[in-house]
Amino acid sequence: MKTNITTKTKVFNLVILDKSGSMESIRKEAIDGYNETLGSIRATQLKHSDSQEHFVSLAAFCGCGIEMIYDKTPIDKAQKLRKEQYEPCCVTPLYDAIGCTLKKLKNDVRNVEDSAVIVTIITDGYENASKEWTGPAVKKLIDECKQEGWVFAFIGAGEDIIKIASSISITNTVVWEKTSEGTAKMFSTANSASARFCDKIATPCCANASVAERKERRKVLAEDFFDNEK
Repeated sequence: MKTNITTKTKVFNLVILDKSGSMESIRKEAIDGYNETLGSIRATQLKHSDSQEHFVSLAAFCGCGIEMIYDKTPIDKAQKLRKEQYEPCCVTPLYDAIGCTLKKLKNDVRNVEDSAVIVTIITDGYENASKEWTGPAVKKLIDECKQEGWVFAFIGAGEDIIKIASSISITNTVVWEKTSEGTAKMFSTANSASARFCDKIATPCCANASVAERKERRKVLAEDFFDNEK
């Protein structure tokens, strides 16, 4: 049953996507996967059109810089990601990508009365080129954002993903097998978790709560992002 509320939650879906040279082998799969993410977000907004308004941001990064391919774009206006928009090359300034992108979004949404933020970080490598941000500085920023109810998910290829994510205060992790099948499964896992999270924050107990109560509810749900079926 639809719930009548006067203020919609603005949901900001941010993906920080590695485009270092090693991503070339799955370039097509990464593009297809992100486009499936756009479709999943559209479906979620349609399902919760009375209570949520979704926006998408995509930060693709390598040593050449951080490109905001989408920046808080309303999901209804977001076009499919094209091949020429995602061209892998060079190195992996992971800390700079996370720090700069989060700082910008944090500033952009600070005056939004009721906002939910879902941050998904996807990388197939390790930090090796940051110049502005360090691991401890990124961890501090993520801890601040988590106090506002932000969700963080870290998806990576390699044996040390849980350790790397934990070092910057992220506990929601997925170990990604960097194959065509593994990449498709990775995006599906992330999309399903996001959809479940949005279902949870749209339930009557959340929708009829105060903004402060909604934020506290999101903080609880954020801790079990990939295991939030309960």
